[in-house]
Amino acid sequence: MKTGFLNLLVVLLTALLSLGCSTDSEDINNTEILGEWNVVAIHNSSPSGPTLGPNSGEVISIRFGQNRDFSGTTSANSFGGQYDTSRTLLFIEEMTTTEVADTTYGQAFYEAFNESRNTETKFSEFEIKVQDENTIHLEYQSFKFLTLQKQ
Repeated sequence: MKTGFLNLLVVLLTALLSLGCSTDSEDINNTEILGEWNVVAIHNSSPSGPTLGPNSGEVISIRFGQNRDFSGTTSANSFGGQYDTSRTLLFIEEMTTTEVADTTYGQAFYEAFNESRNTETKFSEFEIKVQDENTIHLEYQSFKFLTLQKQ
């Protein structure tokens, strides 16, 4: 009797654990975004519209830390805040920045955060699309995205 009960308990626990584990191929390992990245392109118009790239020597960098913090710089400003991830989504929960006039590329970068803002949560929301181990796209509004390359 005890053996039957233990076997049943093992089967139930295994079933519960397997339900808690995602098998969705869309899930990403949220550690994929950790580290230092450069924004190498901003696709901020229609799907076939122009892509903005940095001017010669211009760099927008962003670092995602393990403690859900991020920081970075554009050519003229620095920024930082708190983020969270869930499945394939990146939520920018809080962001502060210095307010010096920026380049066109820097302005487009900040505009992406404004355009991706959820009116209810007030968070900027991006879908993380891993292209390869060194490139990710942060997509918003279904077709606009930032291309980030690992440094």
